[in-house]
Amino acid sequence: MPNISNENRDYWIKQSDMLQSTISRMANNSLEIKKVGLTVWAAIVGFGFTNRNRSLFALAFVAFVLFGILDVYYLFLERKFRKNFNRLAQILSGYGNSEDEHWLEKMKGNFVKPETDQSTRFLKQLPDTITSWSNLPYLITFLITILLLIVPLPPK
Repeated sequence: MPNISNENRDYWIKQSDMLQSTISRMANNSLEIKKVGLTVWAAIVGFGFTNRNRSLFALAFVAFVLFGILDVYYLFLERKFRKNFNRLAQILSGYGNSEDEHWLEKMKGNFVKPETDQSTRFLKQLPDTITSWSNLPYLITFLITILLLIVPLPPK
């Protein structure tokens, strides 16, 4: 079990506060991306209905997918920071194990950084991240866009 001195404990508590603020920022960024993505999607779809141009629905789909990828990446990062926070909280509460000692050495006192091999892990965790409840607006909008592309527009 990791040895926590009183000096280090104060530092680690400060690190956990920083992790909490980072997690909060990631969640807020994710929400803002959803808001902007839905607004852009609605504007393009509305413009597509006004001009009776089906290609604008495809453009709305592409724009929304790009915003969705960015949001999924924020959710992925948030989960990584939550994992670091949970592990640090476990150590601070005295429930650390032998693996935590190695983790502490690897992090070198900076718990607010994601691990270095994040790009390959992002791709591996993409299916789990997409199926999160927080991405439900994207799934609904995705279905609506597919319907708009399939169903013909009403005549003028």
